[in-house]
Amino acid sequence: MGTGAVEVFDAASLAAPDRFDAWQEAVNAAFVPLRAAPYGDGPSSPALLGPRGSGYDGAAGFRGLVRSQDLGAAAATEVAGGPVTVWRDRAAIADADPGVYKLGVQLHGYSVLTQDGREAALTPGDLAIYDTTRAYSLDFADEFSMFVLLIPRDRLGLTPRQVAGLTAQRISGRHGLGALASSLLTGLGRQLRTGGVDPDPRAVHAVLELVDATLMRRLEPAEAVPTADVVFAGATAYIDAHLGLPGLSVEEVAAAQHVSVRYLQQLFADRGSTPSAWIRRRRIDEVSAALADPAQAVRPVAAIGARWGFPDASGFARTFKAATGTSPGEYRTRHLGTATG
Repeated sequence: MGTGAVEVFDAASLAAPDRFDAWQEAVNAAFVPLRAAPYGDGPSSPALLGPRGSGYDGAAGFRGLVRSQDLGAAAATEVAGGPVTVWRDRAAIADADPGVYKLGVQLHGYSVLTQDGREAALTPGDLAIYDTTRAYSLDFADEFSMFVLLIPRDRLGLTPRQVAGLTAQRISGRHGLGALASSLLTGLGRQLRTGGVDPDPRAVHAVLELVDATLMRRLEPAEAVPTADVVFAGATAYIDAHLGLPGLSVEEVAAAQHVSVRYLQQLFADRGSTPSAWIRRRRIDEVSAALADPAQAVRPVAAIGARWGFPDASGFARTFKAATGTSPGEYRTRHLGTATG
């Protein structure tokens, strides 16, 4: 898989009896060799997790998807499926051991990650790290989706011993740096579904900096001063989470990161932009994706603009044309072959 290319596997395109095995092969290709079984048939103790999801008919009725992209210094993957248990044992490690960490963010459903004698119960928004060089298992009791960042060991700023003390520990995605990391990685998952993540090395580095800081916080009782890259990553994550608010301001973004407006502006200037230009560009990106989405072909152009922070239709049209060289309606026609909206 070349850097920047999004690869998608959808089991729905196959005959029902072939779906589960094909999904497992796609998971192995995106990650590392794993074993998989319909939930309840794996090596863990899923009886503690509750009943199977309704409408699930074992491997034959399995629904699964894998969407992945190589970002150079890391790889981004969204994996989804029906009730399933996946595990990596000594035999699977012997098959291939690239020596990578996996940072998972639960997007939908519920899972239990087991490694190093610990269990982490993850609900949507929660994060956990695990090491592919040692055995682990994941139990998904119902339909689920998870975003996973695959990180080479030498790209993470923690020692193997430090990581070993953090595996299979739930990191809440509801407060502190965990919330910033969860928001940013969830946003990357959305980008993966709508055309792909920008593999710019600076952006990927900022993501890994935030991951480092989030994990280090679990080791350090005292609150560390965040680095410039961590503040920048937090600011862009906050922007992505609030793009639809017309009143989103530079002052609000700075306040959310507990820094001055001047400092925030300098961070963006160091990266060749400004906070206002970044907000505008991200809104245009989301609008462009929506206009090119067949599922939204009948949605009025003005409604799409309003959804992404452009409440004034005429102002939205001018801003969009200035950014793309074409009007929103022309852009939709070019991509969908329709004059709808």
